[in-house]
Amino acid sequence: MEILTTGAGFEMLMRWGHFLAGITWIGLLYYFNFVQTEFFKEADAGAKSDAIRKLVPRALWWFRWGAMFTFLTGVAIFAVRGAGMPGSIYIGALLGTFMFANVWLIIWPNQKIVIASAEQVAGGGEALPDAAEALGKAGLASRTNTLFSIPMLFFMGASSHYPLDSGTLGSLIAVILILLLEYNGAYGLLSRFGIVKSLPAGGKMGPMASVKGVIHCGLGLTLVLFIVLVAL
Repeated sequence: MEILTTGAGFEMLMRWGHFLAGITWIGLLYYFNFVQTEFFKEADAGAKSDAIRKLVPRALWWFRWGAMFTFLTGVAIFAVRGAGMPGSIYIGALLGTFMFANVWLIIWPNQKIVIASAEQVAGGGEALPDAAEALGKAGLASRTNTLFSIPMLFFMGASSHYPLDSGTLGSLIAVILILLLEYNGAYGLLSRFGIVKSLPAGGKMGPMASVKGVIHCGLGLTLVLFIVLVAL
């Protein structure tokens, strides 16, 4: 037990928690994007409403708190390790941080509107007027998180097993590319502050609209970031 009181022991506990929470979070992210979304495209109105009111809130609880504990344990690991880690871990951490922010600032607030609208319709009322737009905002942020998750997992793993250090130019290009993609995906948050006004002026799904498309985009983004970091 003494080892748990040391810095190495604490770091190991945080890594364990990071893995557990991360598996919960990313597993549900893939469930939402690869399973639930495709089911909703084919389900009848009654089945879809029932799932939104009874299944989705439960899944979102584990989803958002998985994201929270993944983020907090990641911060704790950084606090223990300090500076000097491979550059790849910082790219992975940047992607993960944006994913965490998307969950709590875009996906969850907008999904609450969608759930409230479904509850109101089930009770005999009218759908909330902003429910459709809220669903679009949450969906785009969720697709962006799926896109980010593929390179994020690669660079997190690379930090221990295939360390990558890049020059200033390579790191700068990688960060700019990630920021541009996050700007597209975060239009639901940006519109709240008047930075963008509507969906056409904000983000677009593009090829990420399909399961195959977002997987291919994620693999492509991983390759582009890898080449940029290695070559520059």
